[in-house]
Amino acid sequence: MNKKYTMAIILGVVIGISGCGYGYYLGFHGPSIKSFPDIHEGITEDSDCLGCHGPEDGSDDAPKTTHPAFTGCLDCHNDSPS
Repeated sequence: MNKKYTMAIILGVVIGISGCGYGYYLGFHGPSIKSFPDIHEGITEDSDCLGCHGPEDGSDDAPKTTHPAFTGCLDCHNDSPS
């Protein structure tokens, strides 16, 4: 196998399993809080997000995050809804 092909596969796997962290830099974002402005009014910090979406402390009504250790919730989830 040629070296460029192998590197392309490795890079694709790393980006694919890294989730939103790398996806943010490539323009792929998670669900936007702007899709539900009435619920997310005044949200400005990660702790606000994890208060409802955290796996242990979160609200029973809110979907739980699959990546509670990530930081920068609003970097990935505060763009305009598509």
